[in-house]
Amino acid sequence: MPITDIRPEDLATYEAVRELPDGIVIAAHRLMYHWTLLIDLDYCGYNDRYCFATKELVMDAFNKYDGSEPEGWHRHPKSGRRRNIETGEEWIAD
Repeated sequence: MPITDIRPEDLATYEAVRELPDGIVIAAHRLMYHWTLLIDLDYCGYNDRYCFATKELVMDAFNKYDGSEPEGWHRHPKSGRRRNIETGEEWIAD
């Protein structure tokens, strides 16, 4: 969905939003206790997301995102994966 199909007042709620060359819209967004990178954003939600501990980590992932899995995340809700950022250990939450 093109970014122009999302209402400006909705886009204004995100820290940063951009449209990739393939038309996928991504956004960096603050949640209660962490930050998230939303993938394939449209007017009623998103297709995927990755969670980050800090604004710096999510903005680095946002700026480098090219369609592949981003670096620096600690939780991927869609797959149930969690990652220890310091050790790289990864597991699936029960």
